[in-house]
Amino acid sequence: MVVEPTWKRIGLTDKLSEDSGKGIGIIILDGALSHVSLSHLKGRAKLIKVRKDMTISCTDLFEEPLTEEVEKEEHGLMVLSLLAHQPMEYRGMEYAGLAPSANYIFLSSYIPERRKKGLEWILQQDWGFPLKICLNLLVPQERGWMSPTHLDPYVQALQPAVDAGLLVIAAGGNSRAHNNLHPKQYFTVSGYNDKGFSELNNYEVHPAVASGVNSDGHWRPDILAPYTYLPLPSLERDGVDYFSATCGSASLITGLCAYLFSIFPDLTVNNIRNALMETGDVLEGFPAPIVNARKAFKALKEGNRNDKHLSLEPTVVVTNEKESILSADPLERSLALTMLIKDRQLSREEIWDYTNDESPMVKKVAIQGLGNPINQVERDLYWERVWGESSRDGVKESWAYTLLETSPIEELDKWMSLVETRSFDTRICITIFLQKYFPDAPEIEHSPDPDPKTMSAIVAPLVEWHKHRFES
Repeated sequence: MVVEPTWKRIGLTDKLSEDSGKGIGIIILDGALSHVSLSHLKGRAKLIKVRKDMTISCTDLFEEPLTEEVEKEEHGLMVLSLLAHQPMEYRGMEYAGLAPSANYIFLSSYIPERRKKGLEWILQQDWGFPLKICLNLLVPQERGWMSPTHLDPYVQALQPAVDAGLLVIAAGGNSRAHNNLHPKQYFTVSGYNDKGFSELNNYEVHPAVASGVNSDGHWRPDILAPYTYLPLPSLERDGVDYFSATCGSASLITGLCAYLFSIFPDLTVNNIRNALMETGDVLEGFPAPIVNARKAFKALKEGNRNDKHLSLEPTVVVTNEKESILSADPLERSLALTMLIKDRQLSREEIWDYTNDESPMVKKVAIQGLGNPINQVERDLYWERVWGESSRDGVKESWAYTLLETSPIEELDKWMSLVETRSFDTRICITIFLQKYFPDAPEIEHSPDPDPKTMSAIVAPLVEWHKHRFES
């Protein structure tokens, strides 16, 4: 399969020069691998580790020895390759990283306290270049509870970057089961399905991405970028491999922003955010504007410097959860329900009642509050909800993830009943279930492509395996 290069798919008319991102520092919150394909970054890529005792190490990522083999998909390596790989031509297409001359600092600590300590240390150093961007690839509170974003330990861990004036770019997440989304301080990027080509009329909303209000009442995401078939040089053969998901979408926006910072040194964080959102293509049914780099560049070149600050005030504040649980506002009910459940003020029967709420947001809080089924009767009810709920807002997936935690081997047929649904999350659940109990079963290839034909082809070997197993 041959797809267009990422620079074209985000709206540029030509690939960026090899100086793109020069002099700009980017912090990436991810692990990293020193692969030979990116050895041209020697001296411009650091790896920071925070140990249990809070001591910190800093190494040059591309000092010898470098590795040539990759046993599995190395997430950080894919992100860095998407941002900074060397130009290459393949089947008539010119591929290039969006910010090959930027400076990269990887912080591999995921524990919030260590992440915060690492960020504070990074921000205190004199690197010889300005730190402009922090790329966050972790959704803070993936499922369930709705609590003010500032209370989340992962949000607190990133506060040093926000306070230092960095543009914090966040991947919006790859599941509609997500409930409490990123805070508004982050420039949140989600994805759409462009099928590998910049043809506006063929764009589709991707069924795996989350959107909606976060626990502060602010709409997420801010902007959309391509999600599927993001090309980068293959590590194992001639040609290209593909990265995907909102981590890839956020990486594209990171590369574009590094380019803009390097071309227009006077830009503020608000200048870039506002320019990209104001010039994005607005399509009916899509949750945010679609990035249009050409229009954004033109606006900035013409002197557009909208420095309007964000309003971060929450739209809803719960002071009395017993009153707020009766509110007509689903966000207010969700916040109140979270508080009541955590404070053990509701019986299990009362929590069950909220799984029938009209709001998917409230339902997902209730599912989190129920946790694992307590008996077989409940387990059967959970399965009825999996089969009966819609995937549109991730409620079906929330039930499925909860069941998975305690699913016995006897539930094979139940999981296989979901194998041909369009839900990416249920396929993940099925994969985890099979790996635990049936390691000989055909693997479900991980593909971000939502095309029904692609999905049917991927699960066909597994369907055949199950059929023969059932017949025997």
